[in-house]
Order: sequence, then structure tokens, then C-alpha cells
Amino acid sequence: MSGKAMKSACAAVTIVIFAFVCNCPAEGQVPLKTALDRQEQVAALEKTIPALMETAGIPGMSIALIRDGEVVWSRGFGIKNTKTGEPVKDDTVFEAASLTKPFFAFLAMKFVEDGKLDLDKPLVTYAPEDYIVQNFIRHPLNKEGFRYDLFKKITARMVLSHSSGLPHGESRMPLPIFFEPGERYRYSADGYEYLQRIVEHLAGEPLHEIMRKMVIEPLQMKDSSMVWRDAYENQAAVGHDTLSGTNGEFRKRTQAHAAASLYTTAADYARFVAALMNNQGLSKSTVEKMLTPQIEVDKNVSWSLGFGLERTPNGKAFWQWGDYGIFRNYIVAYPDKKIGVVYLTNSQNGLSIGQEILDLAIGGGEDYGLVYLKYERYDSRSMALIRTVRTQGVDEAVRLFREQQGKDPTSHKESDLNGLGYVLMNGGRVGEAVKILKLNAEAFPDSANVYDSLAEAIMKSGDDGQAILLYKKAIETASRDQRADKAFLERMVTGARERVEKLEKRMSRKLGNEAAKEKYSRFTGAWEYEVPGHGKVIINVFVHEGLLWGSAEGGVLGERAEFIPVEGRALEFKLDSSEQGLIDVEFVEDDSGTVVKSQFYVRSANLKGTGFKKRP
Repeated sequence: MSGKAMKSACAAVTIVIFAFVCNCPAEGQVPLKTALDRQEQVAALEKTIPALMETAGIPGMSIALIRDGEVVWSRGFGIKNTKTGEPVKDDTVFEAASLTKPFFAFLAMKFVEDGKLDLDKPLVTYAPEDYIVQNFIRHPLNKEGFRYDLFKKITARMVLSHSSGLPHGESRMPLPIFFEPGERYRYSADGYEYLQRIVEHLAGEPLHEIMRKMVIEPLQMKDSSMVWRDAYENQAAVGHDTLSGTNGEFRKRTQAHAAASLYTTAADYARFVAALMNNQGLSKSTVEKMLTPQIEVDKNVSWSLGFGLERTPNGKAFWQWGDYGIFRNYIVAYPDKKIGVVYLTNSQNGLSIGQEILDLAIGGGEDYGLVYLKYERYDSRSMALIRTVRTQGVDEAVRLFREQQGKDPTSHKESDLNGLGYVLMNGGRVGEAVKILKLNAEAFPDSANVYDSLAEAIMKSGDDGQAILLYKKAIETASRDQRADKAFLERMVTGARERVEKLEKRMSRKLGNEAAKEKYSRFTGAWEYEVPGHGKVIINVFVHEGLLWGSAEGGVLGERAEFIPVEGRALEFKLDSSEQGLIDVEFVEDDSGTVVKSQFYVRSANLKGTGFKKRP
């Protein structure tokens, strides 16, 4: 080595040693709050969180802090339910949503550690073919379009790292596989369900029992469960939309789902995170395997066997977000520094303050997981518009929008009003949604999507004829829409054409009010169905504007669904549900011709139910 090279090498070693000894952050690096006085840290959180929640429109939050690998503080803020005003307490239970996925992955890794599951062995080899068809695929293997050749390649490693190619809530008729398994990242809840069915088969028990015995009780997560508990009636928060609206009802899940059904507290989930940091429940080598990058996702972001991973100036972090619409949550932890935070909210706005919560709780600077997710920040112009609707009403929001657009035509995006319109629509405020979406069509007349969205609102308002005209307008406008995402436009046009056809058929079925009552009155009333594994579902059947409709408690059918008569069969219908697709419904008469019983079959979920009319 030359003298010059030797000097350079020595200088480099000196710099490395100095950085190690001083533990000094690099220039521009924001350090983690590993040494901050704990009381000072908690005081800052307690002072700032309520103001952030108020500005963002978040009714309730639960947060837990991990320092030195231990849960050192947790607290609830705000209220559980805007209808009742009940306060969030330390033991208030929230829906974890997708925080369930890495929680289940922990269990899967226990099966790997115990030799019951091989990460790289195709999952089809672990259970009989008919079991997999019945409990996951739910259609024949030879169904046209189904790629069983690809399905047979899917392994536990691919499922846990979201690289299986399986869907994430898309139509499953047939079950799609979007690419060669293992090829790339694509988030998939359905993949986690597949692995759940294999784990249940191997254990011979339902998932909620396996999790209770092998994870929840050993980690002393006393308030957590994969299914609804009776105690949650007094302990759980209800979810709220972006306007802080709520129906005040709990979503009581009676069957566990590996992707989303966990009920938990921030403190309980933090105990699980701390267990990973301390190799509790899994060996050190298994934890390292679980938190090893498997597939690249984005700049500085990859996915492990369960959690997302970040490559940060402060070292490796693992993270996961939860989004079940009206519950939004986040967790990030630095295993080498033994610091992390878990926060849960009962609001659609919960992730809008994510970066601020992390800055207060653990430091570390910009969080790459949140950057990747791209949720709207609480202080953005679109959130300001939502805040105006929440506090001053739609008319004031319309005035504010016009004022801002007049000063700066680029001040808002089409998606700002579109999203607000759907929040209003989904909250049952259809008239206000129409007002907002009409404003969007006025502001962005060259967008096909604005007409498509307005058509949906008009359809929900009951004006099928006007909705047809607007859907046709969306189709016509698509040809000159400059949107870069042409695939989106193609899907929108296809959907608009389908809705035009559907609405034209519906208009042809409409009867006069008296004729409809005469034809359908024997079916109307409240029907109580018993659904194995799901409990009771009540569907209210009624006549409206010449058609037969149904609505279910808890919104399992969407806002409402039409009973479409099956031609030539007076007692059979197709229930057209936005949530479940077409549902086969048959009513049964007794010997006197009185309708006394009903049965339904949900093909998309392989669910059957038998119901009887409730007495007034």
C-alpha cells in the first residue's frame, strides 16, 4: 500500500472509531429520544396530543411508549364515541385493523420454529385439496381464468412478505393471482387468510383459540382478542369517519381473520412489540429471521416476514399501519435501540398526525413508512376543507373552496372534493355529497371521474335517470381526459357501462307504488337470519319507489340492496349488495301460501343463512 493510501485508510478508520465512541448523529440526522428525560417526554405528549386531535378531528386515541425494551407509559385521550361522550381510558379497546397481520406472523414463526411449517414449502402440501378449495379458494379448481399452476407455488414466506400475488379485497371469481408468486411486493390480506387456513388445519383449532393460547396469554395481553368479547360492550371504542360521524355501533367479529380482526389496546400491542425486541416467545435467531428484508417496496422501505422495514440514519426500524376505514393506527420500533411507539385511533383521520406523534414520542426524523403510505396530513388544504365541513357546514366549505380556487386555481386537487363527497355519501348525507360533487364537476370539467362520482351520488339519491346521463357523460369525457393513469380510466369506463346497463334494467323493473306493495308485501318486514360462524344478521325488507329493497344492521349489505326477481320464480331473488355482490335469496311458503322462511347464499364467501320473520 502506498503512503498516501495508508494515510487515507488510517483517516477513515479514525473517523469510524470517533463516530462509534461519540455516538454523534450525522449532519442533518434527527436522533432518537433514547436519552430524553422520561417525565419531560410524557409531559410533551400529554400537552400536545389533545391539540393535534382537535385540529385533525380525531375523537379518541390510545398511545403506548417503549423505552429500553419495556412499555414505560400508556394513556388514552379523547372520547370513545361522539354520541355518548364516554372517555378513552388506558384499557379502551380499539380495532387493530392491519396491525393484526404481523401479530399473526409472530404465530406463524412459532410454527416455523417448532418445525410444523417450512417457509419455502408450497402451502398446498399442508392440507387436502378439498379443504383448501372449500375454506379459501371457494370455487372449482378448473374455473375459467384460475391459475392453479401459480397458486401451487405460493409459500408462507411469500404470504408473510406480501409477495404471493394474491388479491387484497378484489373480486375472487375466479381467485386472481396477479403475478408469478415471489416476483414482487403487492399487499394482500387474502394471502394472510390463506396461511390462516393452513395454520388452523395444522393445529386443529380456530385461529382465535390458537392465538389466545400461544401468543395473547403468554405475552399477558389481557385486554386483547382475535374475536369480540362480551366485555368489550363497555370497553371498546367505536369508529368515526373523517367528519367525526359515527353510527355508534360496534363491529362485532365472531370469526378471527389473520389480516384484520384483532381487538387490542395500545399497551397490549406494545407488549407484543417489546416481546420481539427482547426475543420473548421466539428465539433470537427466529426473530432475526422474521425481521430480515424479503422484498423491496420503495426507497428505504422493504418487507420482512410480517412487518415493513425502514433503513434509516438511526438504524433498522420495523413498522405497520392499520386502516379499517374508521380505525387508523400506527406502530414503529427500532429493535437495536429498544425504542418504539404504538398509537391507535377511532378515526379515519388517525394517520394524518402520524409524523407529529412520532416526533413527540421517539424522534428519529422523517418516518419512511409514513412517507410511503402518503396519507393526507392534518394541516393540508384538503383537510382544512374537511374541518370546515365538520365545524361550519357544507355551504361554508363550498364558499371557502371557491375563494381559494379564485386566488389560486391549483390550490386544490380533484381528489380533495371527491374524497369529501364520498365521506358525506357514506355517512348518509347524500344531498350534501351531491352539492360537493357538483362543485367538483364544475371545477374540473375535463375529468371523467368527477362525473362518475356525481353519478353515484345521484343514483343513491334515487334519481336513476339522471345517474344514467352522468355515467354516459363520464364515458364520453374519458376519451379526452388527460389523466396519466390510463388503466384507471379503462376500469372507470368499464364500471360506468356496467352501471348504465344495471340502472336501465332497474328502471324497467319499477312498478307503481300500489302495484309494488301488492306484489311484494308478503316479503316485507324484519328477517332474522342465523349464519353459522357469524351469529345473527337482521335484514329489513321494504318497498320503495316501486322496487323491493333490503338493508342490514351493521351495513353488511352496504347502504341498501335491491331484491332482483328471478324470472319465472316468484319466491327467488338476487340481492344486489355493494358489499357482498349478488346473494341468492329464496323465500319459502307454508301450505296456506304464507311466506314463513327465507334462505340466502353468499357465493363470494361461501356463506349460507336461514331466517324467519321477526314478530312486530
